[in-house]
Amino acid sequence: MVEQHFPALEGERVQYSGDTWELTGEIDIKQNGDLIHATARTPDRVRGSTSLLGFTLESPPASLNPGNPGELTGELEQTDAGYELVVHRPHGTARYKLNNLRST
Repeated sequence: MVEQHFPALEGERVQYSGDTWELTGEIDIKQNGDLIHATARTPDRVRGSTSLLGFTLESPPASLNPGNPGELTGELEQTDAGYELVVHRPHGTARYKLNNLRST
């Protein structure tokens, strides 16, 4: 598990699982780099539920190294198929597709 902060994700909104989720910019790289959890909250509720949006690598084996992720930046893209987290590193780009939600 490696936690990172992506300032470009702060405040980005996603429509998923019947709610609007606002990303905090905090991510956690999991499972050998094949999965990323992004912390999000529901901004429309008074107490603001917090959950983890799960993004799974689209084209293995080009995953991130969770033991040494290096310099990373990321951005959220909306496609016809849904949302993707695009992670840029010095020698490549990895695309992760939003495919699950986990309450915290």
